[in-house]
Amino acid sequence: MSFTAQLKAFSDKFERKGRDFFIGVTEEVQRSVVEGSEITGAPGQPVQTGNLKNSWTPTLLDVFRWRTVTNVAYAPTIEDLVGITIRSPVGGGHSVKTTRVGWQNIVDHVARRVADG
Repeated sequence: MSFTAQLKAFSDKFERKGRDFFIGVTEEVQRSVVEGSEITGAPGQPVQTGNLKNSWTPTLLDVFRWRTVTNVAYAPTIEDLVGITIRSPVGGGHSVKTTRVGWQNIVDHVARRVADG
């Protein structure tokens, strides 16, 4: 294999691994906020009607930038547990904050998975 071909193969692998890493991190953040995660310790969204849980949408902003958002007006109240008691058998408050605190755990977990696969 020529040196040019070797560089091309390396570049392709690097690009693929970067894309896999980005997608993996995006998916883990979404899962942590919505479903809860053993990686971050986030509880996920509480469920009474499913409206809040189903409203979280990951949005690609550009090649390697994204965010997950909700348009549900009471989402901040649930996140901060302001003046409420959650009566859901699953989920809880502070899923976004806990996910942010656990960011490095997500990065490390996905990086290991991408490196191994």
